[in-house]
Formats: sequence, structure tokens, C-alpha cells
Amino acid sequence: MTPETKSKEEIFQQTIRANIKRKSLYVDHVQMWEGVPLFSWIDINPTELCNRKCVFCPRVDPAVYPNQNLHMPVALAQKIADELRTYQYKGGVIFSGFGEPLLHNNFLKLVSAFGRDIHTELVTNGDRLTVPLIRELYAAGMGVVLVSMYDGPHQVGHFRKMFQEARAREDQYVLRDRWYDMEKDFGLKLTNRAGMVTIGHQREVDVKRPCFYTHYSLQVDWNGEVLLCVQDWNKKVKFGTVADQSLFEIWTSARFSEYRKNLGRGSRCLAPCSGCNVNGTLHGKKHAQIWNDLYKTIP
Repeated sequence: MTPETKSKEEIFQQTIRANIKRKSLYVDHVQMWEGVPLFSWIDINPTELCNRKCVFCPRVDPAVYPNQNLHMPVALAQKIADELRTYQYKGGVIFSGFGEPLLHNNFLKLVSAFGRDIHTELVTNGDRLTVPLIRELYAAGMGVVLVSMYDGPHQVGHFRKMFQEARAREDQYVLRDRWYDMEKDFGLKLTNRAGMVTIGHQREVDVKRPCFYTHYSLQVDWNGEVLLCVQDWNKKVKFGTVADQSLFEIWTSARFSEYRKNLGRGSRCLAPCSGCNVNGTLHGKKHAQIWNDLYKTIP
């Protein structure tokens, strides 16, 4: 291993650790509501559009995952934000999902719905970012902007200058190197997206590995449907819709509990979990322990 290669790997590992630490500030805080652990992380998919086709993403094949001009209504985002305020929600909300959030036709209004009292983050490829837009994002209440850079090291200086000109603090943005080749897994922690992706050095599926996504997180699609998790790009499992139900009703529903019980006990017996290779235990350990203890008292 050359010093240069070691340096790149060390930087990559430092980036992963920093990402886990940043997210842990919100995810690992267990907030109880009506006797159960409340979700602490909500991943919102604002749009079904993306302007890139990455080889490690299902969107690389339009026949599998086509672009669609579908966007989350601002009123729906407002409903979610209002409900979170009734809980005095201490967790985080991230705009990421299955597309490029900045292609949403009214993204700033989505951000404004959550304001400054609810922590929000944005994952973007940065293609649409400008200095004025960065300023508008922060003015609307955005907490952290994470830029996934796919084109090369030259993007670091480009985006850093942009954020500096926008007078962003260093803790308000994260620049993530994603320009590596397949031998370096593209700078990502690759997963098979519940069986949809095979490229790269994929981890073997272990159907006895616990997964804590359902213990601490919610995945809300552009139309308000609550999906199993961020890995289920096929959107095979839907627990309900925010348009008709509260987040808490969906969170404590029988079907959600079925997945949560199995995954907490180390059983990926239900699809699509049975074909998923994600670790799933980097976050949510405290939530999982409380949920598992609760389920022991329920016949």
C-alpha cells in the first residue's frame, strides 16, 4: 500500500466517521412519545427527477428507474412539519431520497415549511448550486448542505469557494468525495439497494443480520407514502400515507411493527429485507433496545 493510497483511504474513513458523528447528534437521541420511541430521522424524497445517471444507482437504467416529473406538494411538507412541532421533535429531516432535491419545482418553500426550529439537511450533487441559492437555502432555515462530488478533486475548491462567498459557516456544509472508480467503490458505502444494484464490491446478504432502520427512521416519498426505508428503491413496502394519517399512526401500525420486530431480532425473513445487504446497525441501537424490550411485554 503506497502512502498516497493510504492517505486516500484514511481520508475516506475520516469522512465516514464525521458523517456518522454528525448524524448521531440527532439520530441517537431517543425521544419517547406515548410510551414508545419516536422516530428521530426522516428522509424525504422531494422529487422523482435526477439530472445524473450514476452507475451505482438504479437510475442508470431508465427502463428500471425512469425520470418522472413528480414533486412533493408544499402543503404536504407543511403537514409533516406541523405534526413534528406537536411532538417538539428533536430529530432531523433530510431531503435526499431517490432524486436530486434541487430539481423540485418549489424547493425553497419545502425548506421554509420546517424553518429553523426543525433541523434539516440537504443531499445534492451540487449541479444546481449557486451562491445566491446557497444564501436562500440558509435563509429558509436549512441546517446543513451535503454536496456529493462525482466529477473529481477540482470540485472541492469550486464548492468551498462558493460556500465561503455565501458566508456559510464550516459546520453548515459538507463536501463529500464521490469521484472514485469502481475499485474504490466510488467513495461510497455501496449497498445493493435491496437487490436492485450489483455493481462494485457488494457485501453478501446475511438474512440473520439485525437492521435498525425501522426502529429510528421514516422514509417519506414525494406523494406522502411512507416506505420501508431508503434502501427499498423498488418501493415494494408502503405503510401508509401522510396525506390521510399522522406520522405517529403509521409509525406504530401493525405492519410497521411486524418489520421492526423481525429486523430487531436479526431476521430478514420479509421481502425486500431478505435480499438486502445493508449493514443497518450504524445508527439506532438505543431505539432498537427499547423497542425490543417493549415487544417482549407484548404477546
